[in-house]
Amino acid sequence: MTEGQIKLADFEKPGRDATQAIAEAIQYAATHQIETILFEPKTYFLRGKTTIKTRSIAHDDGCGLLETKDCHLVLKNLKNLTLKGAVDERGRILTVLSGDNPQLTQARLPSIIWAENCVDLTLENMAFTRSPECAAAGIVETVDGTTVTVRTFPGVSCFDGMGAYCMNKFELETRSLRTASITYGFGIEDRWQSLGGGLFAIRNAEIARAVRPGDGLSWHQAGLTDFLLFFGNCRDLSFKNVRVYNTNSFAILTERCRDIKADGLVLKPKAHQFFTGPRDGWKIYRCTGRILLNNCHIEGVRMDGQNVHSSFMVCREILGANSALFSCKYAPLDLEADTFFQFYRGAETYLVKVADWSFAGSYQEESRDEKMEGAAKAVTGTVNNYTLYRLVFTEKIPAFVREGTLGMPTCWEPEAYHCANSTFLNIAGAGHLLRCGRAVIENCTYRNIMNAGILVGAELSTHCEGGHAAGVRISNCSFENCGFKPRYGKHGIGCIASKAQGFTEAVNKDLVIENCAFANSARAIELCNVQNVSIRNCQYHEIGEEVFLA
Repeated sequence: MTEGQIKLADFEKPGRDATQAIAEAIQYAATHQIETILFEPKTYFLRGKTTIKTRSIAHDDGCGLLETKDCHLVLKNLKNLTLKGAVDERGRILTVLSGDNPQLTQARLPSIIWAENCVDLTLENMAFTRSPECAAAGIVETVDGTTVTVRTFPGVSCFDGMGAYCMNKFELETRSLRTASITYGFGIEDRWQSLGGGLFAIRNAEIARAVRPGDGLSWHQAGLTDFLLFFGNCRDLSFKNVRVYNTNSFAILTERCRDIKADGLVLKPKAHQFFTGPRDGWKIYRCTGRILLNNCHIEGVRMDGQNVHSSFMVCREILGANSALFSCKYAPLDLEADTFFQFYRGAETYLVKVADWSFAGSYQEESRDEKMEGAAKAVTGTVNNYTLYRLVFTEKIPAFVREGTLGMPTCWEPEAYHCANSTFLNIAGAGHLLRCGRAVIENCTYRNIMNAGILVGAELSTHCEGGHAAGVRISNCSFENCGFKPRYGKHGIGCIASKAQGFTEAVNKDLVIENCAFANSARAIELCNVQNVSIRNCQYHEIGEEVFLA
């Protein structure tokens, strides 16, 4: 050990689970104010787990009443700590943390890292994966009636009875995603059956209609909401040269964090796979402060590569001249002191300062029975969580506010979002899903993106995701083969799309698109629910429609 750092090797013992050694090293660092834990250039297989109480798993329809979560490593209330791995002479990561995968179909797995209430936490030179991997890929050999047989690639960990969630078809020569997803995350009963020798078969009419011999195919053992890496209520969070090879669900969730930096963050599968994971790459949820991404790469995820959003509150009852009761969907998260609250009236926003707030209970509603696309069936009879908030304001509530009025605390939105020099590739959703303002995206590449490469605007009807995109600049970005499937009915098509689902007003404002290149796509730019747009110095090559105005 040297001053300010310790070696994980000093906590390891022969035959001991790596999980325990890492946990002890973290505890020692916290107790002795050690700033850096040095990991060896090897793979750490994590088997041990801790069960914690949390309601933060509720981030989607049908998550239900889950209040516990299994985790390999739990980091709580830490300050000024760096987990630092090893690299070779070219900067390639040699330290890998591998979470256990018992190969259970449609099941949640322990998060590798679950961090809460940490300040100045850094992950550096570290890679993360599941072992065995939760994805499989191969080549379609035969399609016979309703039966499809696939020969998996060498090294792929397909198993008898594996699920077929978030399935996508690829062009083999270019490793390109060019069609819509075949199955989605919430329900498909059919399973893969092993025929021996790396050959697997599944019987499903919709899958059979969607593929042909010679197609590349990718699928996952599960598609539920879960998180490989979770960071809740952290401040000054940094990712430096971090990679995710494989995940069973969301790769990263940052929830209610302030000030995040990512430099050299890569979510990308190994060569024998097409996909990293079956859900979003990195979801930035109700976070604030400055969010800065540089030189990042997000590849092979479903749904979205980078998802940035808050949650709308809905007024349920006016309690007094300056107080009201609000409901909010999904996880219950706190508000910052002295925050302002945005009341929405059409395209206008009214700010009122919050003097006090408190949780006022919760309730549940059964999810709607909606028909999913592709070979997926909606899960019925599941329960969604709602949290009630009592807000007291420093002045009178605006006169137009009544039951059903939307609002949102400003501390749930980034003060600034900046993504530069980054790549978004083979994503079965949107490359960027941006439901916030004060954002700059520059010098980024988007290729083979099922929905829009960049989709700005809120989503109200299902997930109540906000806010509105006010003040977004997209510059010097390139787009190819993007937006070949609409996101909202007939909308959300194109390389760049502005669409606020569930709204009729022009709630998105001040959108600048400049010096961008669009190629091989049906539509370059779609403009819905937006005012004050500037498009300049853009290039179009093999584009069906340059600009669509709704």
